[in-house]
Amino acid sequence: MIMAFRDNSVLISTAAAQDVAADNSDGIFNGADGANAFVIASGNVGDDTFLNFGSDDSIITGRQIFDGNNDGFIAFGPNGVLDVNRTGGGARRAGNDQLQVVGENGVDITEIRYLGTKGGNFAYADSATLRQLNTTFGADNVMEGDVSDDVIDMSDGAKVLLHDNGLGLNLGSDVVNGFGSDDLFVTTSKLFDRTGNDIVTFGGNDVLDTSGAEGPMSSDPSTGPGGQVDFTGIDGLAFLGETVGANGVTYYYYGTTDTTVDPFAG
Repeated sequence: MIMAFRDNSVLISTAAAQDVAADNSDGIFNGADGANAFVIASGNVGDDTFLNFGSDDSIITGRQIFDGNNDGFIAFGPNGVLDVNRTGGGARRAGNDQLQVVGENGVDITEIRYLGTKGGNFAYADSATLRQLNTTFGADNVMEGDVSDDVIDMSDGAKVLLHDNGLGLNLGSDVVNGFGSDDLFVTTSKLFDRTGNDIVTFGGNDVLDTSGAEGPMSSDPSTGPGGQVDFTGIDGLAFLGETVGANGVTYYYYGTTDTTVDPFAG
């Protein structure tokens, strides 16, 4: 049975929104100091640069960015910039505006991943957060919930579900079926544990309210800034530990209370 969700229709929850105006000028924006959502206006925004773009930052557009092979990963051009208005392959369809995205280490980011759509907006973030888990657990075993309302089936073998709540976006009202003792739920912002015993219990509606970019906070169970997840058949998650990936992202691992998985083995 799908339990009642609250309204999760607002995309940006705990991230700081930075508006990139359609002023046809070359602007510089800074992603330092927490989660930032760079909101690209419709129209000619110019050739803009995002500095200190971290794993907790996102790009929000009013139309979907062209993805040549439709795999959810968008590689920048040979010149290292993103043609944000591209309509197809080839130089003639590159569009007017380009974005240069520079990471916190001063190295250019040249690939982002698609995080779905909500309320007419399209969300993107650094692909390295997902790629790291693909490397660790195998791409065929890793799934990700995006900003829309998803129904996710994890019944087919040991799976890993990424919930990138560190972005400060509301990841929607998700239903997860078949989450078993061999599966992992991985977040990028720690979940609030009201008892401090490493068991995260769900609300009275049997739904997990996830933390936002500033979590965990005691208000998370009543506000769920990262969205909500209905794990059918279970009423809590065990915290298994955390690790910092080679990409600098902190991952928080959760399983069932009778989990058979050691995410740090090997």
